[in-house]
Amino acid sequence: MGLLERSIGPFVRSPGIGFPYLVGFLRQNGVLGEDTQVAVQHDKIEGPTPFEEILNDKLDLRRGDHDVLFITAYTNSAREAYRRAREARQAYAAAGKRLTVIMGGAHASAIPDEGPRWGHLDAAVVGEGEWAASELLRDIQQGRPVQSAYRAKFDRIRDRGTLVLDMGIWDGLKRRPQQIVASTTLARGCKLDCHFCAVFLTNGPTVRNRDVADVVDDLRGQGPRHTRETIDEIGPGLYNHLLRFLVKFPVIGTRYGDRLIRRMGPGFTDQYFFWDDNLYNAPGSFRALCEAVAPLNRPWAAELTIDLAEKPDLLKLAYESGCRDLFLGIESVSQTAIDHLDKWSNDTKCMEERVKRVHDAGINVMGAFVFGLDGDDRSSFDQTLEFIYKTGIDFVVANIIQPYPGTGTFKDALAGNDFLPWAYCPAESDVAMDYNWPLFDGAHVLVRPKKMTVDELQEGYYYFLREAYSMSGILRRFRGGVVDLGPAVSHFSRNYLLSRYGMVKTSHAIRRKGSKGVGTEESAHREARPLPVEVAQ
Repeated sequence: MGLLERSIGPFVRSPGIGFPYLVGFLRQNGVLGEDTQVAVQHDKIEGPTPFEEILNDKLDLRRGDHDVLFITAYTNSAREAYRRAREARQAYAAAGKRLTVIMGGAHASAIPDEGPRWGHLDAAVVGEGEWAASELLRDIQQGRPVQSAYRAKFDRIRDRGTLVLDMGIWDGLKRRPQQIVASTTLARGCKLDCHFCAVFLTNGPTVRNRDVADVVDDLRGQGPRHTRETIDEIGPGLYNHLLRFLVKFPVIGTRYGDRLIRRMGPGFTDQYFFWDDNLYNAPGSFRALCEAVAPLNRPWAAELTIDLAEKPDLLKLAYESGCRDLFLGIESVSQTAIDHLDKWSNDTKCMEERVKRVHDAGINVMGAFVFGLDGDDRSSFDQTLEFIYKTGIDFVVANIIQPYPGTGTFKDALAGNDFLPWAYCPAESDVAMDYNWPLFDGAHVLVRPKKMTVDELQEGYYYFLREAYSMSGILRRFRGGVVDLGPAVSHFSRNYLLSRYGMVKTSHAIRRKGSKGVGTEESAHREARPLPVEVAQ
């Protein structure tokens, strides 16, 4: 699959909605005029294209006299973001053009002074980008000095039309996916304030909802671009040739043509995803959302807190409105660990019953787990595996606890001097940073665990992923019977593709077949040296 996509382009990807909302807002409010050129580069989809090539292929340098580069990055990709900023400056200097480099997103919001302090950036946008970026661009337009940080006001977003989604910016991708995941968001912020979470840094300390009519408008603007009647108008490419053949093939096209176009056609996916950090912040707003999107008759997925399972009527409504997959932050099977996270929505005593209620409603569960929490020991991995097999959780995501900057976990590690040596920026790094950010990817032990050695946590984590996504592990999580052929094919294929191609850390763990088990004799030695950077990017 990887070879196929490298040769003919990616099939389906989600470039995200941060930039589409930002550009839509700036255009709607006149910050970007009609004559302003907007070009996008997405390194994860297009690859880290040299900036000289970007200037030649995507920009007209004869327009204007001052360009602004907005970069967004998570913490583990901050080093690459700083490198790209440096490359862009060099390319613009060689072209004799002025450039101001800005970075926003989770990492810049947590440490806004890092990039400017080390000379990588001109400024950082902190928190919600739309209003802060508007202020920054107006400073540039009016010839005022650029400040080192622009902070969001976390303004009201419920008013109709406040946020506008401009997904058209992704048409400029050089390797545009065959399908882009249709996306939207209802609210910013979360009712929780978990100790290890940084949501409040970018989305604010309170929950703010949008008008549900705006959400529906977002989705109506994203969908398959063709029907069986217009199938001859699709462009070239292997995916499109195959689709056209199948739609026109007797019997197959008649019976499954519309479904094939929804699943394979160019444009946006039929299924859509809510990018909210928590879609279930209040019963009333969740009900209003489900009632609003139900007429679209399209399947959707979201991330939310599992206390929704305490409202069977809302679960039923969610399914009827199209909900088919939910990402649930279960985090741990240990109540001690949950209590230390301050995640009051989770209760391990009733977690099994809650997962069952979600399944009974007809909704698949992707369960997210974290290892290395207070209360975790060597038995945590097998206890968690037992839980996911017993509950039949459909998909599994796991991370090692990460001290992301700005979170309580980071502050605790700093106060307790618990950072391990390799968590700091190495002296030989070609990019100056406060910490070794590429290792902050969820797969490395960065803080000394309390009830395990570093080796036990690291190897236990890989062991958990290998077991959960082994063929036998996928089989044990299947909730159907021997005659449920359709659900079985869907379960096995989705799990296999997700684990081997969709999740880098999981596929890496599966490949480590010869690694030693948990608590090996090497553990004492590995305490004293950095872990290999095997899954940093």
